[in-house]
Amino acid sequence: MSTVAVFGSSGQTGRRVVDHLAREGHDVLAVSRRAAVGSSPQVRTAAADLTRASVSQLREILDGVEAVVFAAAGDPIRVDRDGALRVIEAAEQAGVTRFVLITGMGVGRTRPAEYYGGFWDTYFGAKEASEHALRASRLSWTILQPGELLNDTGRGRVELALTGSLPIGAVTRDDLAAVAAAVVNRADSAGHGWEVVGGNQGVGCAIDAAVLR
Repeated sequence: MSTVAVFGSSGQTGRRVVDHLAREGHDVLAVSRRAAVGSSPQVRTAAADLTRASVSQLREILDGVEAVVFAAAGDPIRVDRDGALRVIEAAEQAGVTRFVLITGMGVGRTRPAEYYGGFWDTYFGAKEASEHALRASRLSWTILQPGELLNDTGRGRVELALTGSLPIGAVTRDDLAAVAAAVVNRADSAGHGWEVVGGNQGVGCAIDAAVLR
Protein backbone atom coordinates (compact mmCIF):
# COMPACT_ATOMS: atom_id res chain seq x y z
CA MET A 1 0.00 0.00 0.00
CA SER A 2 1.09 3.58 -0.62
CA THR A 3 2.01 6.29 1.85
CA VAL A 4 -0.72 8.93 1.95
CA ALA A 5 -0.30 12.38 3.49
CA VAL A 6 -3.49 13.87 4.91
CA PHE A 7 -3.47 17.64 5.40
CA GLY A 8 -5.94 18.86 7.99
CA SER A 9 -5.61 15.55 9.79
CA SER A 10 -6.69 16.96 13.15
CA GLY A 11 -9.92 18.36 11.73
CA GLN A 12 -13.29 16.67 11.95
CA THR A 13 -13.12 15.38 8.38
CA GLY A 14 -9.36 14.87 8.15
CA ARG A 15 -9.11 12.60 11.18
CA ARG A 16 -11.82 10.40 9.69
CA VAL A 17 -9.87 10.22 6.43
CA VAL A 18 -6.78 9.14 8.40
CA ASP A 19 -8.76 6.39 10.12
CA HIS A 20 -10.23 5.07 6.86
CA LEU A 21 -6.85 5.00 5.13
CA ALA A 22 -5.17 3.24 8.05
CA ARG A 23 -7.91 0.60 8.17
CA GLU A 24 -7.36 -0.03 4.46
CA GLY A 25 -3.70 -0.74 5.12
CA HIS A 26 -2.08 2.49 3.99
CA ASP A 27 0.83 4.09 5.77
CA VAL A 28 -0.49 7.53 6.69
CA LEU A 29 1.34 10.77 7.30
CA ALA A 30 -1.07 12.88 9.34
CA VAL A 31 -0.19 16.55 8.80
CA SER A 32 -1.66 19.20 11.07
CA ARG A 33 -0.66 22.49 12.64
CA ARG A 34 0.75 20.67 15.66
CA ALA A 35 2.19 17.16 15.40
CA ALA A 36 0.45 14.65 17.66
CA VAL A 37 0.77 10.98 18.50
CA GLY A 38 -0.38 8.71 15.70
CA SER A 39 -3.67 6.91 16.19
CA SER A 40 -2.19 3.56 15.11
CA PRO A 41 1.21 2.05 14.25
CA GLN A 42 0.51 2.86 10.59
CA VAL A 43 0.09 6.56 11.30
CA ARG A 44 2.98 8.96 11.76
CA THR A 45 2.59 12.69 12.16
CA ALA A 46 4.12 15.92 10.95
CA ALA A 47 3.52 19.56 11.79
CA ALA A 48 2.84 22.24 9.17
CA ASP A 49 1.07 25.55 9.66
CA LEU A 50 -0.46 26.07 6.24
CA THR A 51 -0.73 29.80 6.80
CA ARG A 52 3.08 30.02 7.03
CA ALA A 53 4.77 26.88 5.71
CA SER A 54 6.84 27.47 2.58
CA VAL A 55 6.79 25.27 -0.50
CA SER A 56 10.26 24.00 0.37
CA GLN A 57 9.17 23.05 3.91
CA LEU A 58 6.13 21.23 2.55
CA ARG A 59 8.27 19.57 -0.09
CA GLU A 60 10.47 18.14 2.66
CA ILE A 61 7.44 16.83 4.56
CA LEU A 62 6.19 15.08 1.41
CA ASP A 63 9.43 13.25 0.70
CA GLY A 64 8.56 9.60 0.01
CA VAL A 65 4.80 10.23 -0.10
CA GLU A 66 2.84 8.79 -3.04
CA ALA A 67 -0.54 10.44 -2.49
CA VAL A 68 -2.05 13.47 -0.77
CA VAL A 69 -5.55 14.09 0.56
CA PHE A 70 -6.10 17.80 1.22
CA ALA A 71 -8.84 18.02 3.84
CA ALA A 72 -7.60 21.20 5.53
CA ALA A 73 -9.93 24.13 6.01
CA GLY A 74 -9.82 27.37 7.94
CA ASP A 75 -8.99 30.86 6.80
CA PRO A 76 -10.32 30.93 3.21
CA ILE A 77 -7.39 32.89 1.81
CA ARG A 78 -4.46 31.72 3.95
CA VAL A 79 -5.42 28.03 4.20
CA ASP A 80 -8.11 27.07 1.67
CA ARG A 81 -6.46 28.97 -1.18
CA ASP A 82 -2.81 29.83 -0.49
CA GLY A 83 -2.13 26.80 1.70
CA ALA A 84 -3.64 24.47 -0.89
CA LEU A 85 -1.68 26.10 -3.71
CA ARG A 86 1.60 25.64 -1.85
CA VAL A 87 0.82 22.01 -1.05
CA ILE A 88 -0.01 21.35 -4.71
CA GLU A 89 3.29 22.91 -5.81
CA ALA A 90 5.21 21.02 -3.15
CA ALA A 91 3.54 17.75 -4.15
CA GLU A 92 4.64 18.23 -7.75
CA GLN A 93 8.19 18.93 -6.65
CA ALA A 94 8.23 15.91 -4.32
CA GLY A 95 7.10 13.48 -7.00
CA VAL A 96 3.68 12.78 -5.48
CA THR A 97 1.50 11.01 -8.03
CA ARG A 98 -2.05 11.23 -6.59
CA PHE A 99 -3.83 14.23 -5.11
CA VAL A 100 -7.37 14.27 -3.72
CA LEU A 101 -8.72 17.73 -2.97
CA ILE A 102 -11.82 18.32 -0.83
CA THR A 103 -13.51 21.66 -1.56
CA GLY A 104 -17.24 22.32 -1.30
CA MET A 105 -20.56 22.01 -3.07
CA GLY A 106 -21.14 25.45 -4.51
CA VAL A 107 -17.82 25.79 -6.33
CA GLY A 108 -18.34 26.34 -10.05
CA ARG A 109 -22.14 26.30 -9.89
CA THR A 110 -25.15 28.41 -9.02
CA ARG A 111 -25.64 28.70 -5.26
CA PRO A 112 -28.69 29.60 -3.15
CA ALA A 113 -29.03 33.37 -2.69
CA GLU A 114 -27.94 33.22 0.95
CA TYR A 115 -24.56 31.84 -0.15
CA TYR A 116 -23.54 34.92 -2.13
CA GLY A 117 -21.75 38.06 -1.00
CA GLY A 118 -19.14 38.85 1.62
CA PHE A 119 -17.63 35.80 3.29
CA TRP A 120 -19.25 33.33 0.90
CA ASP A 121 -17.79 34.91 -2.23
CA THR A 122 -14.36 34.82 -0.56
CA TYR A 123 -14.85 31.24 0.62
CA PHE A 124 -16.02 29.77 -2.66
CA GLY A 125 -13.54 31.89 -4.63
CA ALA A 126 -10.70 30.43 -2.56
CA LYS A 127 -11.93 26.88 -3.09
CA GLU A 128 -12.29 27.50 -6.81
CA ALA A 129 -8.72 28.84 -7.03
CA SER A 130 -7.41 25.66 -5.43
CA GLU A 131 -9.38 23.55 -7.90
CA HIS A 132 -8.02 25.51 -10.87
CA ALA A 133 -4.44 25.10 -9.63
CA LEU A 134 -4.86 21.35 -9.17
CA ARG A 135 -6.45 20.88 -12.59
CA ALA A 136 -3.53 22.76 -14.16
CA SER A 137 -0.92 20.70 -12.33
CA ARG A 138 0.89 17.56 -13.47
CA LEU A 139 -0.69 15.56 -10.63
CA SER A 140 -3.20 12.77 -11.06
CA TRP A 141 -6.08 14.52 -9.32
CA THR A 142 -9.60 13.95 -8.05
CA ILE A 143 -11.75 16.75 -6.64
CA LEU A 144 -14.57 16.12 -4.16
CA GLN A 145 -17.18 18.83 -3.57
CA PRO A 146 -19.23 17.79 -0.53
CA GLY A 147 -22.50 19.30 0.52
CA GLU A 148 -23.12 20.45 4.08
CA LEU A 149 -20.98 18.34 6.38
CA LEU A 150 -22.82 16.46 9.11
CA ASN A 151 -21.36 14.84 12.22
CA ASP A 152 -23.93 12.02 12.23
CA THR A 153 -22.74 8.44 11.93
CA GLY A 154 -22.13 7.58 8.29
CA ARG A 155 -24.39 5.14 6.47
CA GLY A 156 -21.87 4.21 3.78
CA ARG A 157 -24.36 5.47 1.19
CA VAL A 158 -23.58 8.40 -1.10
CA GLU A 159 -24.26 9.95 -4.49
CA LEU A 160 -21.56 11.44 -6.70
CA ALA A 161 -22.26 13.61 -9.73
CA LEU A 162 -20.69 16.28 -11.90
CA THR A 163 -20.64 19.85 -10.60
CA GLY A 164 -24.08 21.43 -10.78
CA SER A 165 -25.89 18.14 -11.36
CA LEU A 166 -27.36 17.70 -7.88
CA PRO A 167 -29.60 19.78 -5.62
CA ILE A 168 -27.59 21.35 -2.80
CA GLY A 169 -27.54 18.71 -0.09
CA ALA A 170 -25.57 17.24 2.78
CA VAL A 171 -23.25 14.33 3.53
CA THR A 172 -21.80 12.97 6.74
CA ARG A 173 -18.11 13.51 7.39
CA ASP A 174 -17.80 9.74 7.82
CA ASP A 175 -19.14 9.07 4.34
CA LEU A 176 -17.08 11.84 2.74
CA ALA A 177 -13.96 10.41 4.38
CA ALA A 178 -14.82 6.97 3.03
CA VAL A 179 -15.10 8.38 -0.48
CA ALA A 180 -11.82 10.29 -0.17
CA ALA A 181 -10.00 7.19 1.05
CA ALA A 182 -11.53 5.04 -1.68
CA VAL A 183 -10.59 7.28 -4.61
CA VAL A 184 -6.94 7.35 -3.56
CA ASN A 185 -6.69 3.79 -4.90
CA ARG A 186 -8.94 4.34 -7.90
CA ALA A 187 -6.88 5.25 -10.96
CA ASP A 188 -10.12 5.57 -12.92
CA SER A 189 -11.20 8.44 -10.66
CA ALA A 190 -8.28 10.61 -11.82
CA GLY A 191 -9.27 13.68 -13.76
CA HIS A 192 -12.77 13.76 -12.26
CA GLY A 193 -14.48 16.30 -10.04
CA TRP A 194 -17.67 15.27 -8.25
CA GLU A 195 -20.22 16.71 -5.90
CA VAL A 196 -20.83 14.39 -2.94
CA VAL A 197 -24.07 14.09 -0.98
CA GLY A 198 -25.78 11.36 0.99
CA GLY A 199 -27.45 8.82 -1.27
CA ASN A 200 -28.50 5.23 -1.77
CA GLN A 201 -25.39 3.64 -3.27
CA GLY A 202 -22.47 2.10 -1.48
CA VAL A 203 -19.25 4.07 -1.85
CA GLY A 204 -17.65 1.75 -4.39
CA CYS A 205 -20.79 1.54 -6.51
CA ALA A 206 -21.26 5.31 -6.40
CA ILE A 207 -17.70 5.82 -7.66
CA ASP A 208 -18.23 3.20 -10.37
CA ALA A 209 -21.34 5.01 -11.57
CA ALA A 210 -19.71 8.45 -11.45
CA VAL A 211 -16.70 7.29 -13.48
CA LEU A 212 -19.00 6.12 -16.27
CA ARG A 213 -20.96 9.38 -16.52
